[in-house]
Amino acid sequence: MKVSKPALLIASLLLLASCSRLPNQLRREIARASDRLTDVNRQLQHSQDTLASDLSQAPDLFRDATAPVQWTARLQSDRDNLASARKIQNELEDLARRGPSDSQFRAEQLLTQERQLLNTAATDSQAIVASAGAWLDFGRNIPSHLQTMQREYTTVSSFDLAPVSTAVAQAEHDWPSKKTTLDECLDSLRAIPKQAQSEWNSTQPLREAGASGKVSGTQLATLIQTDDDLANDAHTLTAKANELHSLCGQLYVSWDKILTDLDDSRDGRYQFYRERIKTVRTHILDVALKKSETTSEQTWVDVSEPQFRAVENDLGMAIAHKDAGLFDSEAQTTPQPAGFAYIAPESEGSNRYGYWDHSGGHSIWTWLPEYLILRELLWNHDYHPVIADEYRAYRTAQTAGRTFYGQAATPTAPPKYGSHGTFTQTHYADSRYVQHGGFSSSAYASHPGSAASAPRPMANNEPEAGGAGRRFGSGAHPPSGHQFGRPGGFRSPGRRFGRR
Repeated sequence: MKVSKPALLIASLLLLASCSRLPNQLRREIARASDRLTDVNRQLQHSQDTLASDLSQAPDLFRDATAPVQWTARLQSDRDNLASARKIQNELEDLARRGPSDSQFRAEQLLTQERQLLNTAATDSQAIVASAGAWLDFGRNIPSHLQTMQREYTTVSSFDLAPVSTAVAQAEHDWPSKKTTLDECLDSLRAIPKQAQSEWNSTQPLREAGASGKVSGTQLATLIQTDDDLANDAHTLTAKANELHSLCGQLYVSWDKILTDLDDSRDGRYQFYRERIKTVRTHILDVALKKSETTSEQTWVDVSEPQFRAVENDLGMAIAHKDAGLFDSEAQTTPQPAGFAYIAPESEGSNRYGYWDHSGGHSIWTWLPEYLILRELLWNHDYHPVIADEYRAYRTAQTAGRTFYGQAATPTAPPKYGSHGTFTQTHYADSRYVQHGGFSSSAYASHPGSAASAPRPMANNEPEAGGAGRRFGSGAHPPSGHQFGRPGGFRSPGRRFGRR
């Protein structure tokens, strides 16, 4: 069938037009951004009107106070942000009308900038109205607010620090290396009631004037600030005491996050990625008597594709480990064979978990009876003794910040640990990863006795499977699978607690 030249021309123009349009979803987001711009503009105008009304209602209350000047300046800044957002919206709408398809990235960047500007303006204008309203309410109900301040001060000044002090003292006795950090945390707690006492004493004349209704704008500002500070002190004292209790408790627990399965599946248009994590915890009940209890739990965790790919070689491995005597923030996140982290260096000979037995001409790690349950959970109920040569190779890789996958018998043999290791083949054959063909493309698939131990093709920057895996450290990216042991929020001036 012959097609006429006019028809071909029309088809070409239609194709060109379609190529010049941004994706429909992106154009819908641009339209929603326009609606959001209108809403924030309306909200900002309402905030300005409300502030003006509040200031006119109680001129004596705000006289000589700096807060109204600051509020007005902030609203002007919000107006400037709104003007910038409007310019961005104009550019976005122009791109939506006639922008080429390769302008999608630019449009997405502009959308992100506009959302940030609008969110800042909306949030700040609401906060300004709330602050002015708090001033008015405080000025109208000074006796009530003074009573609230009294309750807040009493809460802080009478807070019982004895339980947390006892926990700190015991933890420092059991784990002397953590004494400095724990003392700093406790000192920061003890400083809060002292600061509250100082604030309370310094505002006594103002509180007395407020009780008689004789306060100026600047005096009222001081009372309001003190009220906020006392409320924050009461909340912070409780929260930080709980955090310090938790920090002490972390020292008595060792834990491992073992990757026991991987699953990537599709549901319609969407691809889902999951990791199954077995968490093995050993809680030390008595350090001196070496009493402990070990528990294990397993659960699926949803992750992103990059997180999934980051640990795809590490099935059966401990992707995070934290030993007793350390804080959660000090956890090791370089994947390693499960259980190896509990073994003492040969130079030390032994630790709380076991010892090196040098009898019979061999050096073999031997677990103490009280930790046999831990050993079985870590090795998935099929422990094979670790010999000194293997442990030395593990320590070499660990010191260099690399993952140890075991030493292969020959250059063409599969590794021992990880997704493609012989140990994993034996112990995780029923996993979804294996059942769904995780090893099907293996270079070892035809190797005798190792049909299931398939490594995925290595990227150019990955080491060979027989030695060590991804390197972490200076200039490298840490494993981004499910992350554990992140630092807590406990801080004192100039130091983050829970870190060595």
